[in-house]
Amino acid sequence: MIYKLCRRCKKPISHPQVYCSECMLIVETNKEEYKRKRDNKYNKSRDPKYKNFYNSKPWKQLKEKKLSAEQYQCEECSRLAVEVHHIKPIQTEEGWVLRLDYDNLEALCVNCHNKRHKRFQSRKRELDNKNHQLIT
Repeated sequence: MIYKLCRRCKKPISHPQVYCSECMLIVETNKEEYKRKRDNKYNKSRDPKYKNFYNSKPWKQLKEKKLSAEQYQCEECSRLAVEVHHIKPIQTEEGWVLRLDYDNLEALCVNCHNKRHKRFQSRKRELDNKNHQLIT
């Protein structure tokens, strides 16, 4: 049997394990607490209509079908696709009607999906502008 050290307390444990039994209880409790806090903070600002849709079984099945059909390749850059984007946003009336329409979906990687929604772009643009001004 191969032994290694617990990540938390450094007690010897058998190989496939990561934590000893005592630390595992602490880690699992902390994970649940962290996840609950994170979910509550994120979901408080989300409209329940969309939250319920994205948690629905039909959406999860359609999302998996789209990713599988595209062989988990981003349709934009060919990287690993893990997200599915609605071409017509579901926040619009037309998009809500087409929310489960297969042809209204695109398999995207996280970066391309963030670009489509213009998430986390302003800070990057500010840094690029600063660097450009320093160069010129």
